Amino acid sequence: MDLPFVLLNVFAREGDPFSGNPLAVFPDAGSLDTERMQAIARQLNLSETTFVTRVEADDEEPGTPVVADVRIFTPGYEMPFAGHPTLGTADVVAGLPGILGGPADDVVLRMPAGPIPVTREGDGWRLAARSGSSRAAGVDAAGLAGILGLGDDGPDRVVEAGTAWVDVGVEQLLVQLDDVEAVRACRPDASAVERVLAPMTTEPHVYVWAWAGERSLEVRLFAALGGALDEDPATGSACANLGALLAEAGHRGVDLEVSQGAHVSRPSLLRLRVDGEGVVSVAGRVVRVGEGTLHLP
Repeated sequence: MDLPFVLLNVFAREGDPFSGNPLAVFPDAGSLDTERMQAIARQLNLSETTFVTRVEADDEEPGTPVVADVRIFTPGYEMPFAGHPTLGTADVVAGLPGILGGPADDVVLRMPAGPIPVTREGDGWRLAARSGSSRAAGVDAAGLAGILGLGDDGPDRVVEAGTAWVDVGVEQLLVQLDDVEAVRACRPDASAVERVLAPMTTEPHVYVWAWAGERSLEVRLFAALGGALDEDPATGSACANLGALLAEAGHRGVDLEVSQGAHVSRPSLLRLRVDGEGVVSVAGRVVRVGEGTLHLP
C-alpha cells in the first residue's frame, strides 16, 4: 500500500521556509487503524503527524466549509487537539481534488477534542479556539522557579497573576515571568518538571511567557516525559490557552504577535487574537516544503 503525504512548516516566519514547526499530513488515511497510524508517526518522528480519515465536500454549494475527520499523533501517543497540526492539515484538506470551486477558504476539522473551524488568512490559516477552563497552578513561585532552573532570584520573576493551568483542548501549565530575559534564562530540569507536574495532569507541559512589548510576547514550551525534556518550536494549543488566560484577565479586542522557537533554531511567529467578546483565535503561515509516498507492506 502506498500512502501519499505532505510535509509542511507551520507558524513559519516570512522569508524562512525552514522556520516554524514541521508537520506531516496523510490526506488519504481512512484505511489505517490506530496501531498503524501510531507506527507511522513513530517512524517519521516529527512532533506531530496527522491522518485525514474522511473528507466531506458539498459539491452543490461552492464556498461552504470542507469538513474532515482528523487524528493527530506524536511519536508516542494520540492527541485530542494541537494547534500547528490543525493549521497545516487545513491547508492540505482545502486543496484536495474534487472540491468545487477550487481550494477552499473554510475548513472544519473534526477531532477528538471537538470540531475546529479553520479559515484561510493570507498565506496561512486561523483556527477558532474552543472555550476552555482554568484552575490554580498548585505550585508556588519557589517551586515553579525551581523546576524552570531560574536560580536564586527565580521566585521574584514569577508573576502569579498570569500563572494557571488552562485547557482549551490540551491542558498546559502557563507561567508568566516578569520579562523576556527570564523566559530566555529558563533551564528546566526534566526530572523535576515530570515529578512536580505529572501528578497534576496527563501531560506535563509548562509554557512560560512574558510581555515583550505592548502587542508582542515571547514564549517557550517544555514537555517532560520519561526523564527527557523537549522544547517545542511553536505551540498553537498553548497559544490558544494563553489567549483564554488573557481574555479572563480582561485583555480583549487585541491582536498580538507571539514569538517562539529561537532556542531550538526554529524561529516561529504565531498571531493571537482575543476579540471583544473574549473569543480566541490563533493564526500563522503555512509553508509546504515537500511531498512523498510511504510504502507499506
